Amino acid sequence: MSDRTRKLAWAAVVVASATALSRLAGLAREVLVAAVYGVDPAYNTLISVSVVPNLVQQLFADAALSAAFVPVFTALLVAGRRERAFELGGELLGFMGVVVGGVVTVLFIAAGPVARALFPELTATPEGAVLAARLLRILLPSVLFFSVAGVMSGVLYSLERFTMPAAVSIFWNLTIIAAILLFQDAIGVDAMAWGMLLGTVLQVVLLQAALRGSGRLLPKLGFRDPELHHVLLLMVPITITLGMLNFNSLVGTYFAQYVSDRAAAEIGYAFRLYQLPQGIFAVTIGTVLFPSLSRFAAEQRPDAFRDTVAMGVRQMVFVSLPFMAWFAVMPEGFVRLVYERRQFGPTATEEVAAALAFFTVGLAFANANIMLNRAFQSLQQPWLPLWVGVGNLVLNAVLCWALHGPLGVPGLTLSMATVSVVNFFVLLILLRRRLGRVDGRRIAASAGRALVAAAALAAVSAAVWHALGGLASGGFWSQLVALTAAVGAGGATYVGLARLMRLEELTLVWRALRRRPEGEAAVEPGVGG
Repeated sequence: MSDRTRKLAWAAVVVASATALSRLAGLAREVLVAAVYGVDPAYNTLISVSVVPNLVQQLFADAALSAAFVPVFTALLVAGRRERAFELGGELLGFMGVVVGGVVTVLFIAAGPVARALFPELTATPEGAVLAARLLRILLPSVLFFSVAGVMSGVLYSLERFTMPAAVSIFWNLTIIAAILLFQDAIGVDAMAWGMLLGTVLQVVLLQAALRGSGRLLPKLGFRDPELHHVLLLMVPITITLGMLNFNSLVGTYFAQYVSDRAAAEIGYAFRLYQLPQGIFAVTIGTVLFPSLSRFAAEQRPDAFRDTVAMGVRQMVFVSLPFMAWFAVMPEGFVRLVYERRQFGPTATEEVAAALAFFTVGLAFANANIMLNRAFQSLQQPWLPLWVGVGNLVLNAVLCWALHGPLGVPGLTLSMATVSVVNFFVLLILLRRRLGRVDGRRIAASAGRALVAAAALAAVSAAVWHALGGLASGGFWSQLVALTAAVGAGGATYVGLARLMRLEELTLVWRALRRRPEGEAAVEPGVGG
């Protein structure tokens, strides 16, 4: 294993650890939110209106911004133009301040009409309209802070310093938890909204601290800079492509208001559990491999680029399949253990579990899509994923319209899952045309063997879960024992069969977890945030 491979392997461990802590903090936040708000209509309104700032954030900031910025910033570093790279980062900060600040200001002023136009059912009463507008105004400024954080994270990613961008979400979640605990009794659901805003401010502060000593990243106006124009041109298709996720979420939320006044909240709870393996594994793999893909593309090394993409897809499928199996055969166990207490009752558990089970259909495909999108972004050819995203948006709208009536909330989550499946196969075909081949047979063979192991996992976990039915229907600790036993037995089966079938993906994960690179003490500050 080369020094660079060992460095990236250790970086993956660091990022996975930080991301896992972030997800645990997020899980603690969701436990608290479920206990305090349940599926209350006011909380349902917060979840609904948050789609608007989330959409703007995806279009102008966060992952979309980094995806366009990292390849260009990395290319400047490879060319030895470090000072110029940081100057470009400052110009991008200035651009975001002007453009995103303007968009946020307009939406802030028009919050009332925007809420009424998008959510006519939720704003049908004067009280509902006032609540929706107020919550939207609290959340909107966070988009500006996220845009600043996106530039800072892009610089850190290009420098292969991954820890702080992964860790800031921990503090975001803890800020929300503190706000709910301190202010819920006084201001209700507004406490969570304020916590979300203050958490984004803290993220910027922490990222700025991580950048000290790396270079001067100061905002400046440079709208005529051709390299800034190049980044912005790349951003157009990338931001819209990534924003399609939130466009699809907006479509689902729009139809959810016609299902019930708690449907958006139920989808949100299901999505948090669905997102857990994505946040810990898929985002980690995509984040760590993205700078390498950008370098291979800049250095014109197609074989290394192709092998890295294929390896990333195989690993994402391998780590996703166990969660697909668990969420499919015993979704109520996860929902009950995490959420069911105080304001979150058995009826909510049943409905959220059904939504989670249908979400799960697209989990492995959604995770693999992260890798395929990263591939196109690294090639600085993002237009094809954009057109695929447009087609998927239309498909999602049609499916939501057709399924929300007969199936309710599960119909909406099934629509989103189906879109992920279609998106994966279309992107894979397009990437194959671009690269000549994508090692598809190896991906299919690996996925097929992993699927056999996942089927065995599902059978074992389901058998243990049903055998421990008495514990599963008991209190928290009894449920925890039953779920841990089912997950542990199934997980051991999966790993055992993967070893028996000599799945390379298991070996890669095992090496990353058990083997810290030699001599990394001097390198670690560059890997960390």
